[in-house]
Amino acid sequence: MAKKNKKKRSFLWWVWRFIKSCFFLTLRTVLFTVMLLLLICSALWLVFLKTFNAQHISELITDELQKRLDRPVAISSLDLKFINTVELKGFTVVDTEGAPGQALLAADSVTLRFKLLPLLEQKLVIDEVSLNAPRFSVVRGKDGTYNIPQIKTAKERSVYVSELTGRTFTVSVEDWTLKDGVISYKDLASGVSHAIYKLNLHFERLRFDELSRFTADMVLRNKWDGNISDMEIKGSGHVNFAGFNWNDFAVRSLRAQVFLFQKPLSVLLDLDNLRTPYFNARISVPSFESKDLSIFKTEGLNFSVPKSEVTAKGMLDKNYRLVRLNQAGVSAADVKLDARGTLDFSSPAYTADLKISSNFFNLEGKNRYYAPIGKYKLTGQASVDGQVTRTDGKYALTLFTAQVKDASGDIYGFKASGVTGEFQAKKDFSDLYAATTAGKVVVSDSVFDKLNLSASWRKGNLYAYIASTELNGIPFKMSLSVNNLKSPRRRIRTAIYLKHLDPMAFIGVVRDFVDVIVPLIPRGVKFKAPVEGDLAWLRNFRDRLPGFMPNFAGSLSADTFSSQVLSGNRFNAEFDFTGLRAGMKSLTGTLEARLEGGVIHQMEKLAEEQRALNVTFQPFIIMHRMERAGSFKVGQVLKDVPFTEMAASGHFASGRMQINNAYVVGPTISAVVSGWTDWVSENFDIIIGTMFSNTSRSGALAENLTDESGNPALSFRVSSSMLKPKLEMLRAKKTGATVRAAQDKGLETDFKTGQEFIQGDFHAKK
Repeated sequence: MAKKNKKKRSFLWWVWRFIKSCFFLTLRTVLFTVMLLLLICSALWLVFLKTFNAQHISELITDELQKRLDRPVAISSLDLKFINTVELKGFTVVDTEGAPGQALLAADSVTLRFKLLPLLEQKLVIDEVSLNAPRFSVVRGKDGTYNIPQIKTAKERSVYVSELTGRTFTVSVEDWTLKDGVISYKDLASGVSHAIYKLNLHFERLRFDELSRFTADMVLRNKWDGNISDMEIKGSGHVNFAGFNWNDFAVRSLRAQVFLFQKPLSVLLDLDNLRTPYFNARISVPSFESKDLSIFKTEGLNFSVPKSEVTAKGMLDKNYRLVRLNQAGVSAADVKLDARGTLDFSSPAYTADLKISSNFFNLEGKNRYYAPIGKYKLTGQASVDGQVTRTDGKYALTLFTAQVKDASGDIYGFKASGVTGEFQAKKDFSDLYAATTAGKVVVSDSVFDKLNLSASWRKGNLYAYIASTELNGIPFKMSLSVNNLKSPRRRIRTAIYLKHLDPMAFIGVVRDFVDVIVPLIPRGVKFKAPVEGDLAWLRNFRDRLPGFMPNFAGSLSADTFSSQVLSGNRFNAEFDFTGLRAGMKSLTGTLEARLEGGVIHQMEKLAEEQRALNVTFQPFIIMHRMERAGSFKVGQVLKDVPFTEMAASGHFASGRMQINNAYVVGPTISAVVSGWTDWVSENFDIIIGTMFSNTSRSGALAENLTDESGNPALSFRVSSSMLKPKLEMLRAKKTGATVRAAQDKGLETDFKTGQEFIQGDFHAKK
């Protein structure tokens, strides 16, 4: 047992001695190595001090920069910060061009970190040059030249011969760094100035004739209408200074973040040729609102822009004062805009010429981005094209075009749906054109369906044509021209065609337009409320006439005509009015109308409904009681009486209508009317003469009920108030001759204008 313990102790002692020996051996090795390194460093330091002192470096740097920049360079002092680091203090490059005598570049200090071993081979290899708090001052002179020097570089490494020792050194630089720099720019011609603050730049293994990687961050400061804005930018990419031949300069894959909104813009940029730079940029813009652009004085605007992508390709010319956009685009939600053109900043009043176009995009939901359009309830699709220019300090929209497909909306009470068409504006919306090929517009209770419309606005004149539509299911056609629309003395000309005309229904359409337009009229313009009862049809029409037709002329045509009083075919009317406005007190002008192949309806029934008609038809009712005489069939007259032609010509003066000529010719009844009607005072004085065809040879009539030919005839006078008219029977002897004279006289028009409009195909010009 004792023998085993002894062997165990011997083994442990041997292990201990081995570990102890290894430790001391390692310690001696480390100490020897450290001492050797210190000896080498000391030797190198002695060699460096002997071979390359501070005066050498200061002389080298000053000479090198002066040679490359062609500008005086000054260094106040040089300190050796570490064995391989030198700090130049009071570093200044003096300007000799833009601001002579002032600093083109000034830095608190310049730090150079270099390698030691290459010094033994007469090589100065600088790992990094750091400019601390550099300040660059860029000036553009009144002649358009800049104070930036043409930097001179050699294809091979720079060679320097010391004037003190005569020794030759080759110089090379790996990395460059700018810390907390400032670049200021001033244009002496325009007085414009910009600045970049907190500029930090780092170039990795910078070579002036090939692509080198760099990183940068800065703050760009601009002044807009008295407001100062700061924009933070961070980026990285590759640059090729091309031996400072600026025609071959290139920036590749510059990725930057611009902190303009709550979220940064992302920029990807390629740039070539600093003389006339060619650029290719892609910008990712985060969503933003009008309040984010408060520096541009957007008060009163309420809009938002969705996340979008912006692309641009083009070049800069005229010392970066001319921007040529060969291709540019904006993509936001379902909207894609393309643009091309030029921006010329070479003069204080810069000019612009841009063409813009878009794809078809959805109208629905766009109120999310611009709330005011929400009230129009727009749906469907649209696309836009335009040309924007700026000359003499003013912007102009020389051309704007919008296309719509299956669009719907409520535009100031005009409810449109399913509209397909085009809108075009020229010269800042002073020249307008619009056209639709399909769609429906509802105006109160009036419906215009299958609408084929074109309209234009030029030099203060409006032209509108409805080539075809269905008004409440009836084919309708219209032309309208308004000369000097903005003048109170405007002139309106129109031609209207309906396949079937119901005058009361047409008055209803006019009333619907008035009901929609009246709320749009500025305050102070009031209309009387609608009334009911006797003469309600006249009073409502008279009191609600629009006031924007002071000079109104045109034609009205229809294939068929139908009302409670009469119906017929081939209705034509021409009118030329002035003072046509609510109240009719200043209404003046002429009216010519003709209706063919018609029927006079239900005199007896209508006489019971309207007092004026009751008095007017009273003579016929009296004759109905005398029917037993058998001279004619009065019952037929009191029911539906056919006629061949009915025509009327009247002249208005201050609301009073003078009947120039009015007659009816037919197989059963012929008549002539003369006198006047005052639609404002609601009174009249009318003489009516009527001839009847003799339907029976038996019986006899009183002398005052026959014409001189012996045929039945009536002549009577209706006068006084329309609500309380007076009736006076007259002698009827000359009735037949009067009717024939009225027919021979005819009207002063042949309605050629209206007939040509019906047959023609009219459209507004673009």
